[in-house]
Amino acid sequence: MLTERQQAVFNWINDDLELPVYAEAYKGALELLNRKSSGYITFVSHTGRDMMNGLASSVNEITRQRVQYEQLVDDFKDDWKDEWGEEEYRTTEDNDENGHLIPNEICKQIKKLIDEHREGRLRAEEIDSSFFTTFLDYPDKENIPQDLSQDWRRARRWFIGHAHLRENEFSIQTYDEVERHFQNLDSFLYAAAASEIEQLRSIHEILDEANR
Repeated sequence: MLTERQQAVFNWINDDLELPVYAEAYKGALELLNRKSSGYITFVSHTGRDMMNGLASSVNEITRQRVQYEQLVDDFKDDWKDEWGEEEYRTTEDNDENGHLIPNEICKQIKKLIDEHREGRLRAEEIDSSFFTTFLDYPDKENIPQDLSQDWRRARRWFIGHAHLRENEFSIQTYDEVERHFQNLDSFLYAAAASEIEQLRSIHEILDEANR
């Protein structure tokens, strides 16, 4: 059973944004949090991550791209020599300042990997700000209150870190954290779904909570 605020969020995602898949996932995550079914932390975290990554991108019709680390490393792994990574490996032309001599082609491949990683980080920053610029009328990321953006990033990082199965059991603290972070996300979603006056009130509530 959804609360009045949760129903408003569901209707906003389902009807206004026309994203029923996200709406049903949101509703399912709330039901799992209430029932605390087996494995619910992973499922709720997966939903939280995908909603934070995908809502604004879907509305803006932006294709989310991930850095293809395996492919980038595969491009040069067969040509990499293990001794290049050893501390004792030196040639007569090496010194402490220049390090090891590695073929230029391998250096280009490593540079490509680093460049792709940097671009991925920038895309992640854009994902963090796009929710605010798309749904909360902030003109750009420089205008987003720091407390708001930090609270958003903190929740997204937590969901990312708990969205996949792991060998170790979750701690007791984790069960409290998943509810807290999803409640934070829920507050952001309600702020986005609310009327202009209620939206401002909701943002102030989030800021107050973040500063406690």
